[in-house]
Amino acid sequence: MSRVDQRWSSFGVSVTGPAHLASARPNQDAWSSFHHLWGDGVVVSDGLGSKRLSNFGSRAACVAVERVARKFSRATTRSDFSEWSDEIVRYWLDAVKPINPRDAAATCLFAIRLHNGVIRVGILGDGCVAAVMVNGEVVVLQEDKNGGFSNMTVALDARVDARLWKVRDIPESDCRAVVLCTDGIADDLDNVSGFMREFVEVHCRLARSSAGRRVRKILETWPVPKHSDDKSIACLYRSVSDNE
Repeated sequence: MSRVDQRWSSFGVSVTGPAHLASARPNQDAWSSFHHLWGDGVVVSDGLGSKRLSNFGSRAACVAVERVARKFSRATTRSDFSEWSDEIVRYWLDAVKPINPRDAAATCLFAIRLHNGVIRVGILGDGCVAAVMVNGEVVVLQEDKNGGFSNMTVALDARVDARLWKVRDIPESDCRAVVLCTDGIADDLDNVSGFMREFVEVHCRLARSSAGRRVRKILETWPVPKHSDDKSIACLYRSVSDNE
């Protein structure tokens, strides 16, 4: 008799955009994933192009979110996100030292599963977080730029109001996968829900290494004319295997 094991896996890719390749500047995006006994997660961050050391800031964001997730994995009750926001900033400031935080500003996107029945997803700044549900629905979180300047975004800095984050707790049992991407991808999507649904359908059936190679090829041959930005995408997904 066989049994079905369900676990959460991840893959992700970050590629340097043509503009940074031409100027020999580093990729300002970063992504990371973690899988521990206490939880699973993925993080994506985009260093603000106007900040000269934002590539350090994006990497620090990935470190900070994992540290916060580990801290709150020990909580006996679900914590309010204002506590998470304060701790993400605190850990981020610690991780960017001795750099001036103003020179390392970066966005922050995450999806975290902590064995409490929910997947907490959040975004600060631009880019996109999309939870693809088991029933095919897609829950999208994006920065609202209506009425503002399209080239301005909020980001991690020394003082971040928790109200600037967009956060949602998704029932784990209802979620198939969560996809995070920076604005180098998100801004080029005409149909976000359709893209995310197809992305999950195609790539979450593959081995992690195969999915990563396929996504890297897509990003390196991005079909949008005159695109120049760095591009990063990461996915936390439910993988199922049959064991005898």
